[in-house]
Amino acid sequence: MQCIVKKKRYVTLIEIMIVMFLIALITGVIAYNYRGALDQGKVFKTQAGIERLETILNLQISEHPEYADGIENNWKDVIKTSPLVKDPAALSKDGWGEEYKVTVSDGNIKVTSDKLESYFRTNPSARK
Repeated sequence: MQCIVKKKRYVTLIEIMIVMFLIALITGVIAYNYRGALDQGKVFKTQAGIERLETILNLQISEHPEYADGIENNWKDVIKTSPLVKDPAALSKDGWGEEYKVTVSDGNIKVTSDKLESYFRTNPSARK
């Protein structure tokens, strides 16, 4: 009677290194795309916050015109007392966690974000 001997196949070090390289490559591509999606989310949150803040502050001035002079310095107090805002702390910060800047010129309220402007300077194609 003959014994059949099976030959065992082992994974070589080269094969393991190739698999690890492919995993690292795929992870790098996914992480790069994910970072871009996060930036787009911050831009969207900031733009929506700017529009909402401008609306709330314009409504406040239309109801109480005497607030127009001090709105640049007291805009946080206005959103804290507004019934339209659930979380004033979250609304006062942009997508990057920085506070908005409010300016009034010729009766028009303008809300800006330094980080958003910086993002648009580095990525001009992102501006809509």
